[in-house]
Amino acid sequence: MPNPSLLLCDSDALVQSFIANDLRPLQGLTRQFGIQPVITLEVDMELRWLGKHKDRFVPQLDKALKHGILVKLDQSEFQRHLATAAPGTSWSSYQALGSQYYGFVQRGEAYTHAGAVTLGMPALSNDQKAIYVLQAQMLRTAVPTLRAFDLFVFAHESGILQINACEDIRSELLKSGEGIPGPFLHASFENGMRDFPCRLRQGKASETPPDPANHHDPLVIVPL
Repeated sequence: MPNPSLLLCDSDALVQSFIANDLRPLQGLTRQFGIQPVITLEVDMELRWLGKHKDRFVPQLDKALKHGILVKLDQSEFQRHLATAAPGTSWSSYQALGSQYYGFVQRGEAYTHAGAVTLGMPALSNDQKAIYVLQAQMLRTAVPTLRAFDLFVFAHESGILQINACEDIRSELLKSGEGIPGPFLHASFENGMRDFPCRLRQGKASETPPDPANHHDPLVIVPL
């Protein structure tokens, strides 16, 4: 299975990268693995005025968009990926699915999962509750759904980040009161990695790993 061309990113996961002020894991996905992180128009709107953070992340967001670290999943970008989507996929079918999902979860999560399902791409989201809510309604969710720490751990394991940079991310998120996975709460990043089931893994081009079938299955990608 080739690497996915896109990773649809939700607000909650991106916020952790913005708080840590380190977008190198996202850049590494594009440069080393050909995977472009994208945000839906709804997530773009959320990040420009986000609850307690207000407009704090607008400068970082605009810089990431300007330099192509993030790309908006507008209609033009969406249409570029229809060749690998299921027959009958269209912008209108994506919008309709996003609207349906929005009846059960917040707008950003709704359109992130709808976009990932429609195009057959993975997503990046920390909102486990939204996944369970959608699944309880017999609605499909992104396969797989990575968490921010999947990306951070993978960045270290693939040589994108040194361990001290990963520890700085962990410390900054703890200081900011961000929710982080249990293995990292009371242990260093290096020690927490040992008990963290990372959903993003690097494989070899000569190997054929099983395709992920559930939101929690690992995604194996290979360098370009």
